[in-house]
Amino acid sequence: MKYFLGLILVFISMAGFAQDTLSREDWTPYFENNLPTRFLYLKMEGPFQYNISSTSEIPQIGDGSAEITGNRTVTARLKFPILNKQRVKLTGGFRYVNEQFYFEDIKPGDYPMYVGLNDRGLRRLGFDLKGMFHLYDNHSLVVQTDWSLAGDFHIHNNKYFSFGDLLKSSLAIGYATRKDLNTYYAFGAYFGYTFGDPAIYPVFNYSKRFANGIGLDLLLPQGFKAWKQINKRFYVVCDAEISGTSYTVRVDDTILNETESIQLRQSTIDATVGIITQINKWVGFEAKFGYSNNINFNVTESNFKPGSTLPRPDTDYLIKSTVSGAPYASVALFLSVPRDLMDRCIE
Repeated sequence: MKYFLGLILVFISMAGFAQDTLSREDWTPYFENNLPTRFLYLKMEGPFQYNISSTSEIPQIGDGSAEITGNRTVTARLKFPILNKQRVKLTGGFRYVNEQFYFEDIKPGDYPMYVGLNDRGLRRLGFDLKGMFHLYDNHSLVVQTDWSLAGDFHIHNNKYFSFGDLLKSSLAIGYATRKDLNTYYAFGAYFGYTFGDPAIYPVFNYSKRFANGIGLDLLLPQGFKAWKQINKRFYVVCDAEISGTSYTVRVDDTILNETESIQLRQSTIDATVGIITQINKWVGFEAKFGYSNNINFNVTESNFKPGSTLPRPDTDYLIKSTVSGAPYASVALFLSVPRDLMDRCIE
């Protein structure tokens, strides 16, 4: 983790030495045709009614299958500005996530992963920081990092998880260019858990606004979002997004109870269509429906491979699972900064 902090400090220093004097509007990706901002939102989402089948090379675990009647995720998020200077923009955010799985028709009836995870609240509590630093002309550096505690926060056999066991982090660094008033793109690298396993991969961000009220945001390979503004308060949206995480959990009263902790890694790609509407100047509502496909749903004993010179994900899985696709739905209520207030802040 210390290397990530070092990189951030290096890039902040680079931005500080830049000598150009462009105004903020010349290099930041601020668009007139944009979706409503969200500084606070509450969201409930998840696929429902799908099947899971699991395999394990450990004879005492073996194979199993079940039906997941629900996978409910509730998210509460707060965003806030930290610094809004001519050359530097920083924003922060807090996030709380509670995810629960509900298993039925478990075969065999004591299969450890299903029994251990059934109706258990898996939580993520974290902080994120985003920064844009002006370099020269219309070019800038973008940095985003996230730190969260992810796992089962309950006491098991009178033992808590340590802070280090639960801590997960991500880091993205990119070089960005605002081509014109309606076009922005950036490229860089990302380290995190988007695909379930911890991994580093290149990313490309492209944002385009069209005169007919259509907006397009690409963040490849993670996903895309496109929308059409029907009127000042109503939008139709379609998107596809890959999202993943790693939870630190214990599975008591099963064959896995001798394991100090295990990592449940999961990742899905969700494709949806929906609407976003402003109820009034401050309050908005979003509803989406689509389909969710599983990419990763595996259990391993450690986050990174023990004894590895470089941090590599531990892929010696205790249990590997195949999860079928399922219908997906989400609803969200959010508070938005009014556009006229945003315009005054930008000016």
